[in-house]
Amino acid sequence: MPGPVDSGGRSMATIPVDQWRTTTIVVRDYEAVLPNFARFFGVSKWDVRRVDTDDCDGYRFQGQPGSAKWVSVVGKTDKLGIELIQPVSGSSAYQQFLDEKGEGMFGVYASNCSGDEFAALQAGLLKEEGVSVLQSLSVAGQADVYWLDTRDLIANIVVKVVSPHSADFSGRQADEVVEFDLESLGPKFMPTGAMLHIGVVCADRDKVKAALQRLFGEGRWIEFNIESGVSMENTTFYGEPCYHAYDNHVGRFDSLCFELITSRSDKNVYDEFYNQRGEGMHHTFPTLCSAEEFDAARPLLAAEGMPVIQAGDIPGIMTYYYLDTRRYLPGITTEVVCPLADDWLSIMFPDPDDAWILTGEK
Repeated sequence: MPGPVDSGGRSMATIPVDQWRTTTIVVRDYEAVLPNFARFFGVSKWDVRRVDTDDCDGYRFQGQPGSAKWVSVVGKTDKLGIELIQPVSGSSAYQQFLDEKGEGMFGVYASNCSGDEFAALQAGLLKEEGVSVLQSLSVAGQADVYWLDTRDLIANIVVKVVSPHSADFSGRQADEVVEFDLESLGPKFMPTGAMLHIGVVCADRDKVKAALQRLFGEGRWIEFNIESGVSMENTTFYGEPCYHAYDNHVGRFDSLCFELITSRSDKNVYDEFYNQRGEGMHHTFPTLCSAEEFDAARPLLAAEGMPVIQAGDIPGIMTYYYLDTRRYLPGITTEVVCPLADDWLSIMFPDPDDAWILTGEK
């Protein structure tokens, strides 16, 4: 598949994906939920930065100069990064999201590029696609930060791009570092070693896939057509047997991976989300674990108000579950997959490059 071209047929650079650094989640009270994220994802250290745009250069929101404050809290392992944002005051993309959608996943940060590269993106691809800068600011001597308004193109996901001023850029120094003794928070629920993908509910998965390919490049994709009694068995919704049907594309751009889901029935978590919030980032997929591990985790999860709300089997290959983590991890549902055979990946994906899309490992 050729790369994107402008109206004159000239090729255009795409948004680079060099590392999926963080998934951004807007919350009302980071202090109240930070221990939950620490325990669930096994992240002990969190950097707290209190952002006052008056201390930055050239803050703009929706093209207009302004002033805003928010708290950014970032925790990382070697395979996942989470940023919690608590809006404090003023007009910002985060406050707008909280007002319009409520708590939940806002966007992704997987792209660093030079100032010249970003200028070329603005003059080429972003202009051609009608993508404006939703929010921007500069930190003197460190970086220019842009939040791209890709919401109409890719199901309400905001893409963050940073242009560092130096090769050794590592972000602003934290105002505070919060460290948890994870054992004191309680037993670990289950393995959550990596962010395997973000599930995105779409009105039209094909349209969103095409837009992602124009923005980030072709990537590599697999497709599923799920239907109770056809490709999936023992399907349940809130503990009751149900019929559901949905289609998805799973695509990977290096470390960044999305599952795009369009529902064809009611009585499933995607249709429920779409009716409540419209398109958007619906679930994380951080857990591949054995059936025995998940059986041991279920009482711990239930005790914290995280029951299974959807499930289904591909007999002999895998079982999947959705956990209702929307209160524990505000606005987020969590996917868990339990393989039922040692060679489940090769059964589902004879081509190792297709298996890589799901796991991120070759």
